[in-house]
Amino acid sequence: MQLSINFDFLTVQDAKLVRLAARAEYYFQYDPVTAIIKLRQFAGLMAKLVAARHGTYEDERETFEAILRRLSFERIIPKAIADVFHALRKAGNSAVHDAAGNHSDALAALKFACQLGVWFHRVYGKRPDFSPGAFIIPVEEPDPTEDLRREIEALRARVAETEEAAARAKAEVDVHLRGSQLRK
Repeated sequence: MQLSINFDFLTVQDAKLVRLAARAEYYFQYDPVTAIIKLRQFAGLMAKLVAARHGTYEDERETFEAILRRLSFERIIPKAIADVFHALRKAGNSAVHDAAGNHSDALAALKFACQLGVWFHRVYGKRPDFSPGAFIIPVEEPDPTEDLRREIEALRARVAETEEAAARAKAEVDVHLRGSQLRK
């Protein structure tokens, strides 16, 4: 089962990364602020994973920014990747504290997160030539229950019509039978 249209390749690295990204893709259409928050969580988890792999992760209370500063200072992550991490951190902070963010912001954050995911997979998955394919913009999935609701309504209407026709036929039979009995 595919969890994410853009991040499934990370399943071999960490399933929680994929779940966070998949939630962000889902919320992209319905709630872009929540999508951005999920992507900040994705980036925060990834920073912790990088720090842990290099033996520099300190503890759960350490801030995302402090982890990024240390990863940059110790040259564990390239500047371009640090910039992407910081962009997601700042966008996530705005989303959390100010409920700031729209579809355009969420799309940019999704693309940044995908860049981080590809970098992470290339470096820590030992796949330097990995190419994920084109980024796919998440689109709203049609609600299958809506089709079922319409079908149920149509069937109910047919049942009502059939019951009305049966009632009319019964009434005609009753009238016909009464007429036959009166003639006797």
